[in-house]
Amino acid sequence: MALLFVFLDGVGIGPPSLKNPLSTREWPAMARLAGNQPWVAPFRPVTTSQLIVRSIDATLGVEGLPQSGTGQATLFTGVNCAEHVGRHFGPYPHSTTHAILRDHNLFRRVEAASMPVNGQAKAATFANAYPDGFFDWVSGRGRWTVTTFAAVETGLSIRGSEELARGAAVAANITGEGWPDPDAGVGPISETEAASNLLRVHRHHRLTLFEYYLTDKVGHGRLEVPAESVIASVDRFLGALLNGLDASEDTLIVTSDHGNIEELGQKQHTRHPVPFIAWGRGARHFGGVETLQDVTPAIERLFTRIQTNT
Repeated sequence: MALLFVFLDGVGIGPPSLKNPLSTREWPAMARLAGNQPWVAPFRPVTTSQLIVRSIDATLGVEGLPQSGTGQATLFTGVNCAEHVGRHFGPYPHSTTHAILRDHNLFRRVEAASMPVNGQAKAATFANAYPDGFFDWVSGRGRWTVTTFAAVETGLSIRGSEELARGAAVAANITGEGWPDPDAGVGPISETEAASNLLRVHRHHRLTLFEYYLTDKVGHGRLEVPAESVIASVDRFLGALLNGLDASEDTLIVTSDHGNIEELGQKQHTRHPVPFIAWGRGARHFGGVETLQDVTPAIERLFTRIQTNT
């Protein structure tokens, strides 16, 4: 069994309204993933052998608006990093959470809990590609994102333009449109092709993580495109993933770190819960997930069970 983790930044479960693009149209793949319901409140829990659907807490018992730095660090370590810092913090990981991210991140925990695949030393991978300029920018400022920090500290390679051009990675905006390395041979591709590339990476690893950020960016009003066009791209991508996955062999997880896109116009995060969906063979093992803090421990337990055949 292999697990594909799709992380969508800034997607909350809010009430239907004209300001909530998750409720203004039907999104067939997203509804299919959620047990044939829209991603709006009230979000009906679903529990079957191959599907777990929940709205989970992103506030972590801390006052104020959830932020990406502490929310993602909590999601990808199982440690309440907002509580550790004493406040919500972002967008980058707080310096006091670096040791937590280094020692307890999802990649490291899965690698410790699972067998190599086809003789590979690495069981986990981060599928996102980053342009060359990203590495120059980070080296000058030290501002890794939560996911790239965790990957680097685990010893995973960060994929770049070369991997993206040959279909061995996925751009953070899915299609690769506007890729900033002009000589890399990267052209815009469809969501279906991007999903195919992600599935190809997924087939060679126990755990594959993909992070999508435009849902948060459009929620902040930082894109000159309608929020509905961003969601439409995500929906096409998720639909293609579902069509290429095998529920008897694969597990798909989709979740977020905080609300944002579901309340357009205010340009801040929200305290709404976020969706958590586990689909496929291992879904039943995620029935106890209630907060961001529960996700990584549940994944680790799943791989530990696989390892021990229990």
